[in-house]
This record gives sequence, structure tokens and C-alpha cells, in this order.
Amino acid sequence: MMKTLRYPMILFCIVILSGLGNAVVIENQHQPVPNQVVEFRSISEVGINPVFYPMRQDFVDSFERSTITPWTTEGDTIWGIRDTLNTYGPQSCAVSGYQYAGHPELDVPEYYSPGANPGLLTRLVSPAIDITGWDSLFLSFNYWGDFEGASTNFDGGIIEISTNSGATWVQIDSLAEGHLNPTYDSPLANTGQLGTAWAYCYTTNPNWVSICSQDLVGLNYAAAGDQIKIRFTFAYDALSGGQGWYIDDVRIADTSPPDLQPPTIVHTPLSDTTDTLSDYTISATVTDEGSGVDTDSVYLHYQIESGPVVDIQMADMGSDVYEADIPAQVYHTDIYYSISAADLVGNEGSTPTYNFEVTNARTIIYDDGQPNFAPLVTSPGDGCFAQFIFSEVGIDSGLLHQVKFLFEGPGPFDVRVYEGTAGLPGAFIDSMAGLTSPGYQWYTVDITYLDIKTNNPFGVVVGYIIGPGPDSLGLLRDSTLDYPDRMWNYVSSVWQGESGGDHMIRLKVIPITFTGVSETPTDASVFTLSQIAPNPMRDNAVIEYQLATGQKVCFNVYDVLGQLVKKLVDHYEPAGSHRVIWDSRDERGNSVASGIYFLQCKIGNSSTTQKLLLLK
Repeated sequence: MMKTLRYPMILFCIVILSGLGNAVVIENQHQPVPNQVVEFRSISEVGINPVFYPMRQDFVDSFERSTITPWTTEGDTIWGIRDTLNTYGPQSCAVSGYQYAGHPELDVPEYYSPGANPGLLTRLVSPAIDITGWDSLFLSFNYWGDFEGASTNFDGGIIEISTNSGATWVQIDSLAEGHLNPTYDSPLANTGQLGTAWAYCYTTNPNWVSICSQDLVGLNYAAAGDQIKIRFTFAYDALSGGQGWYIDDVRIADTSPPDLQPPTIVHTPLSDTTDTLSDYTISATVTDEGSGVDTDSVYLHYQIESGPVVDIQMADMGSDVYEADIPAQVYHTDIYYSISAADLVGNEGSTPTYNFEVTNARTIIYDDGQPNFAPLVTSPGDGCFAQFIFSEVGIDSGLLHQVKFLFEGPGPFDVRVYEGTAGLPGAFIDSMAGLTSPGYQWYTVDITYLDIKTNNPFGVVVGYIIGPGPDSLGLLRDSTLDYPDRMWNYVSSVWQGESGGDHMIRLKVIPITFTGVSETPTDASVFTLSQIAPNPMRDNAVIEYQLATGQKVCFNVYDVLGQLVKKLVDHYEPAGSHRVIWDSRDERGNSVASGIYFLQCKIGNSSTTQKLLLLK
């Protein structure tokens, strides 16, 4: 048997090695090497049509150099080579090396924002790649993103392909159908040049994300013989941005990449619930198109209020569905949870942390859920407010429970509450001072302990005042003003109506009636309730009291709905000093949630009620 090579194999190896010196496996001024054909021939085959086996050439670029070439950059602004020595952007390598292509190209804290929509657009464009002889096409890359906001959709990037050397372009996976895995985060908000295109727009900092495509030939994005190009298009709107978008380890080949993807976890977050009797079932669909899901690795992680994090392995229910339960809780308990999973080669993924509350509270919402821009209220002492009418959520009276704000950034602020009227906000009721926004995200403030109850048909006006300091704290609003009689700005001690959009302030109210528990004074001639300490309490509260004569004593703890939580004392006590301890547990021995409670003391024909604040 005699074997001959149409092209010497040694030349083929030299071609590969020369490309690696640039960290780009290409040659001839950055054009891919043509398919190398190795001819295996036997003596018996001489004079007969030979058998050919194509040896395919991949395009691989890890950007380990000082220039963006052979890529090109176009648009309003440009891309450049960045590395981990920079102050801003990713501070660790993606998969290999320490350099990567990035926008912005300079080391600045935020990519430039133009101040007017539709904003700016920039592209990173690959060289032309000849896929003659290829029967499949796979794209993989890594990206790191720090955009405007953490999980918002103002700025973002898409992936596009051209099959005619850049004359025309098509977005890959434009409908987010899974042609890219993981696919885009969300449709954009139509404030930039990409309109409402699906895009990678959620911040990934501090982690890189590995993306791989399905077969782009099989999906009809390209065909053998095409001269393809791939480009990364990044667009951002008028407002201030993040640290940028970075790309590393791009691979374009006719074979699928190694399994770099964590499992995909699909879950519908639980909403607030009034159920205090049944466990809360968390269900998720977990899949992995690479090596497959490690079924023993799927875990639910939950936290009750500020307690310890509990990790539970989720049960495999079949058909890629996994489930686990969170135990039932009492009213006004906040529960935080997330889901994690790994595949058989060790890639790990997890969901964001979700939150729901066990409560009968009603949430009053006027915004449309889509932030648009911040009002021009940025000076200390000024602020933004919304008037909340209880009847619009089907109740007549309530206890103010929580207020949520969506700020444009970090900074100090105070919560303030005023009476609602038919006109301007009314009398000041109460406030909570010295708070700090963590940044661009929904931020919840629990105001239950202020004990603000009202059946005012005009509701209450709730908002924030910017605190002292160098940081201005703008509140986001949506794009249209649908509730002009509900929105207020407070500027230079003057109430002003809002004209741009509805403030992104939400109020949660616990329905109550005024015939329930209320605070009453003590009859000192019969008994004295001398001390409740500590108050606020975290675990135990000691209640001390004195009796003038021997009496039947009843001490009960109630929640804000007037429901009995725990009987502490129910028997005859002699005259003198006494004490009783409440260990923040209910009649069943379960630890109760943080919140407002009422201690009702009945001594003979006299009674008093005192408020307890439990903070865990």
C-alpha cells in the first residue's frame, strides 16, 4: 500500500503554528487557510478516481496582542484591545490569556453617553471567512458586560452574520429561540439604535458568560461556499452607562465547541402569597445541551428573612423538571431563594435571587414596569412622591408596610409620608431617615414599624427626600404620565406636579380595620407596666410589671391584624413585681417573622396595649 499527500503535511503544520503566534489561526493577510485535502491512495486505486478527505480550518481568536486587526471596528465609537491591568472592565481572563477586545477601547469608568436618544452604536467585525466545503458552522465566544443598570434593557449587544462578506447582515437568534445558548436576556427598551431587538443587556460583572451557537448552516443562516463575517453590535442610549462590553475567545468552526455552557434553568418566580398553611413549591426546568445535567447538582437555596441560607437538593420529577419545597411561614415573612445546577463536566449556573412575601398586603403600582429616565430632582432636600389611594386595590383602610423605589444610582435619602388630599399633599405624618440606595435596582424599605394606619379616602403621599452628600439620587420614571394627579416633586420646599412620566415608587399596604388592637394607657392604681426591653427586640423581650393587689393576669401577643400569636400569662398573680419573657415564637413554637406586634395586658377590669417591634 502506498500513500501520497496532495499537500505536504509539514506545510500544513507550519501554517497552523504561524497563525498561533498572533493568537489567530489564519494566514494570507488574515484570510482562512483553504481546506487542506489529504489523498489516501492504494496501488490498486492508481488510475481510478481517488478518495479525498477534507481537513477543515477553524478561525480562533483570543485577542492576545496589541491591535484589533484582523478585525475591524465601525459605527459611532470604536473597539480596542484591553487587558486585566485596566482599572475598569473585567479584571480576570475569560478562558485563556489576559487580553480581550472591548468597548470602550479606553480605560474609563463608563462608556460615553451622548445625552440624547437614540444614542450611539458600535460594531466589532470579523474578517471574511471562506466556508467552502463546510457542511456545518458553529460560533462560540465569551463576553463580559457591565451595562446601564443590573437587569435593565436600555443598552445591549447582539450578534450578526453576513454571508456575502459584509454586504448584508442578519441577527443570529433574533427571536431568542435558543439558536444561541444562552440566548439574549431581554428585548431592548426602544430608546437606542437597536430598537426593541433581543439583546445581551443584563450586567454579568464579575463573571464572564460563555456562548455557543447551534449549527448555523443547519439553521439556514449560512451555506457552504459563503464568505461569512460575524459582528458584535453594541448600542446604548442617552443616559449614563456602565463599564462596557467585552469579547474574548471567538471560535468559528465546522465542529461544535467544547462544552463550555452551564445548564439552562427556566423558572417562573413565585409571587406574594397569603397561604400560611402550605409549603411553597419551587419548580424549575433544567436542561443542558452539552454533557447533560448532573441530576445530583440541582439545588434550591432559600433564606427566611435574615436567617441562615438553607440548601436543599431538588427532586428530579422527570421531563427535566426539578422541585423542592420551602416550609410554610406566618404573615409578613420575606423569603429569598435561588436555584443552581451543574452539568456533567462541571459547568455551574444559577438564577438570580428571587423574593416573595407571605402576606395579605396589597401592592399599589402606578408605573408600567419599564423605567425610562430620571426626573431632574437631584439636589439634597428635594425629592419625588406618589399619592396612593387604597380603594384602587379594593381596601378602605390599611397599615403602611413597605415602599419600593427604583433609583438611578446609589446615594443617601429619607422616606417621608404625608396625608393625601384632593389637592396638594397634606400634613406631614412621619419619616424614616438615614437610608442609602445600593444602586440601580428596586430597593425595598420596610416602614411597618412607623405604625401608620389610615382610612383616609385620599390615601397617603409617600416618597423620598435626597440626603446630604456628594451623590445626587435621581428616581426613575416610566415613559408616559398616566397618573398626573398622583405624582409630585418636592423642590425647594414647594410641591410641584410631575410632567414627564409616572414615578417608579410602589407601596405595599396591609388591610386592617380600626376595631382591632390599639394602644391604650395603663391604669396605674391597679398595675404598672414598667418596662419592655429590648424594644425593638431580636430574639427575646422581657416584660416587667407591678400589681397593687393580687389579680387575674392575661398577657397576649397579637399581630397587626389583631390575630392571637402567643398567650404569655393567663392565671392569678399576687401583688408585687413580676416579669414574663416572650421568645418571639407563636403558640406552635414557630419563630415569627420580623414586624410589628402588640402586647395586650389585662389585669382585672383594666387593660393596656403596647407595641413591640421585632427585628431579626
